[in-house]
Amino acid sequence: MLTREQILEIDRYCSEHKVTLERYFEEHDVSRHQYFVWKRKYRQEDEQGSMAGAFVQLCPGGEFVPPMVAPPKPSGRAKAAKAQAAESYLTVEIRTQSGTAMRIQGSMTAAHLREIIAAG
Repeated sequence: MLTREQILEIDRYCSEHKVTLERYFEEHDVSRHQYFVWKRKYRQEDEQGSMAGAFVQLCPGGEFVPPMVAPPKPSGRAKAAKAQAAESYLTVEIRTQSGTAMRIQGSMTAAHLREIIAAG
């Protein structure tokens, strides 16, 4: 079993050290299959909203543990396409000078974004 934090750490390590996942798996004796099974499981949980209302998890050092949520898929209807032009799937991360951090994620319009910025 791999935890969300372990998957995040693998992704972060590969990104920071410019190492492929395959090379990481070989060097650290991590099962490729287990990595993708657990990553998919967590993504599905996040998409189904099982984390709704939960606190945002922070890593040591104050970095967010990003959810593995994919943006909603567009529908084929013209009316829905027009509504999507007004709304975008956004992730807004706010950090105050004192170090308090918050993440707001979802479909937002420009008006929503202006309200969030004004409230800060």
